[in-house]
Order: sequence, then structure tokens, then C-alpha cells
Amino acid sequence: MLEKGMRALVTGGSGGLGSAMVRMLARHGVYAIALSNDQAKLDTLKDLPGVETVFMDVTDSEAMRSTFSGQQIDILINAAGVLGVTGTIYSVPTASAQRILDVNVMGIHNALSATVPGMVERNRGHIVNFGSLAGPYPSAGQPMYSASKGAVHNMSANLRMELFGTDVRVTEIRPGRVRTGMHAEMFDGDHSKSDALLYDPYECLKATDIADAIEYVLGTPPHVCVSQIEVVPTHQVVGGTRMYNRQLGT
Repeated sequence: MLEKGMRALVTGGSGGLGSAMVRMLARHGVYAIALSNDQAKLDTLKDLPGVETVFMDVTDSEAMRSTFSGQQIDILINAAGVLGVTGTIYSVPTASAQRILDVNVMGIHNALSATVPGMVERNRGHIVNFGSLAGPYPSAGQPMYSASKGAVHNMSANLRMELFGTDVRVTEIRPGRVRTGMHAEMFDGDHSKSDALLYDPYECLKATDIADAIEYVLGTPPHVCVSQIEVVPTHQVVGGTRMYNRQLGT
């Protein structure tokens, strides 16, 4: 449950989703630590009561462990993530693919390594891992991102199995398309292109919609674990099968 005085670590805490998590937690009186490698965005959170900002990259395993392994962290929200450039799974540049795996997969591993042993010792805690709808479903143009989120799904399920018998809860949240500006990465930072191609033509979620879902998840009583949750726009549907008809040519 969300209780005043709890301590939360939010990786990617200055991004659209992460900052929404930080603000939601602060409203409940939770001491929120926003971790990010973007100092300019961190500065926008510095004056919020009950919020601490930490400039750090989640890929720095040594810094993560030395900073947080001795702290009491009651809630861990792994919101840090990158999309990388578009392409096919065989054409995405190696550097981009490696960065995606380093942040989206190893970044979660580093945060878990720094905080979960303390949660187990105290027999309390809640871990929220940000997956994506791209995890269980193919993502055209973003194969490495999709692969990384598939890994997050399996990491979350495995972690919950490993923590069985403790009171530490694990949730994987899989959002649909959220209008955070993150998708500009696909267009070399050009927000006008991501707006025109990926946001404006579609119904998109807001970061606060996801924060509302996490607020519910964290607020459930200790005997309730929302292990997986998908939050999508009403008019976003993934799935189905289409067969090519040779006679009709469609």
C-alpha cells in the first residue's frame, strides 16, 4: 500500500512517464528519488517537496549499487528506457542495439541488484517494471526495442517466482502508445515528425494515465499483487490474423 514516509526510487525519473510517477508518489507523501542522466530535466523536479534528484545512468552498475544498496527503498519503479533508431533486426546499427539492451534490460538488472536484497531482508517492497505492448507483440521498425521489452516481461515473471514466499510484490506494466515525446528518438530528435507520424493520427495515452494505473497497483492491500497490467488507448488494438488471398490480391 502507499503510505506516507515510504521511500521510492524511480529510474528514468525525469522523463515523461518517470516524472509522472514521481509527482504521483509525492502527492501521497512518499519520498521519491528521481534518477536520470538528464540534468536539465531533473532540475524541473528539484523544488517539489519530498523529491530528491540523482544524476546517474542506470547502466553504471557500480554507482547504482554503491548509492542504493544501503538505502531503504520500499518502491522501485523501473521507468528508464530508450527506443533507438528504426530499422530491421538485421540492419539496426550495433551501437544502437547495444544501447537499447544496456538501458532497457541491464538498467533494470542494476536497479534490482541494488535494491531487492534490502527488500527481501525487510520482507516488504513493491517493484514495478515498465514493459511495453511491444514486448509480447512484434513491433515493426523497432525490433530491438521489442526484444528488450520481451526480456522485461520474462525478467518480471522470473523475479516474482524468485520472490515467492516473501511479501515483496512485482508488477509488470505494459503501456500502449503514450504521448511522452520519447518517440522523437526514432527521428533523430525531430518532435515534429513524431507528432505528425505517430501521435497526431492516433489516440494516445497521457503519462498521467499510466501514473493513475500505477497508483492503483501500489495502493492495493498487501495480499493483492497485480502481476501484469496492460494499459492501452481505447482505439488501439493489437493482434488478429490476416491471410493473403492470391485470387483477390489482398
